[in-house]
Amino acid sequence: MKKIILLFALAGSIFACTKKEDGAAASTGAKGQNGIAIDSSANTDLVRKAIAAFESGDTATYRSTYSADAIFHDNLDSMGIDGNMTIFKVLADKGIKVSIKVGPVWENQFDKPNAKGYTNFVMGYTTFTYTRGDKTAKTVIFAVDAIKDGKQVEEWLVYDRTAFAELAK
Repeated sequence: MKKIILLFALAGSIFACTKKEDGAAASTGAKGQNGIAIDSSANTDLVRKAIAAFESGDTATYRSTYSADAIFHDNLDSMGIDGNMTIFKVLADKGIKVSIKVGPVWENQFDKPNAKGYTNFVMGYTTFTYTRGDKTAKTVIFAVDAIKDGKQVEEWLVYDRTAFAELAK
């Protein structure tokens, strides 16, 4: 019995002394893997900063999170940063207030860059609630932001415009 206990103690100490790798390092080279997903990073913080600036109407901070030549694909309508910034004027002109509930946000970091040189993409779901007078409209937006050199360089948004369009009439 003492030998069995000693054997388990020895085996346990050997396993305890082996080097443990983190999830990303341990899975590197796994069949079909070409990157990792993480839930908190400087890039996810950057996207959250842009969302908070949008909600508060802080155009300077919002603009500062994007590169000067950022491209936006808003339900496949493509535009630059100046075109994207017109939403602030629309909201102000129509007297629409915005509140935003941020859902899950995560970053995919790929080992190899895509054709445009991007390796980092932040993705997330947000619920936008628009209020004008006593009327409200909600829209859930799925966003993918390509990040390069600490700036958002390309953004894809997918959502149903119907609720906002009705409220903005």
